[in-house]
Formats: sequence, structure tokens, C-alpha cells
Amino acid sequence: MPVDIILWVLGAVVVGSALAMVISRNAIYAALFLVLNFATVALFYLVLGAPFISMVQVTVYAVSIMVLFLLVIMLLGA
Repeated sequence: MPVDIILWVLGAVVVGSALAMVISRNAIYAALFLVLNFATVALFYLVLGAPFISMVQVTVYAVSIMVLFLLVIMLLGA
């Protein structure tokens, strides 16, 4: 039962951060909402019992792709 509550809360955070990312007018805020979304999905994987996939999610998406995305935003001056 507590796992169900955790999954519902995480689901609400994922949907909320995804909507905030799409609605956000500032590219930096959109990137930060995307990081929040990736981190929450990684927590999903941890709750579901897949720690390796969770660490891959954090390493590949939340670190690598977001650093590249923020670098492009800084270079373009958005």
C-alpha cells in the first residue's frame, strides 16, 4: 500500500514537471524542469526495484544530455 502512494505521488510530479517544461517560456527553466522529470523517473525505477536502470537514467539523461543542452542554451544566448 505505501508503494502505491509513492508511485502516485511520483506520477503526479512527473506529469507536473512535464507540463511545466512544455509551458515554460524560458529555456533554462524548461531544462531544469526536464532534469526534475528525469530525476523523478529515476526514482520510479528505484521504487520498482531496478537500481541499475535508475543509475543509467541519471547518468545518461540527467547528467550527459542536460549538460549538453545547457551548453547549447548558453552558447546561443537564449
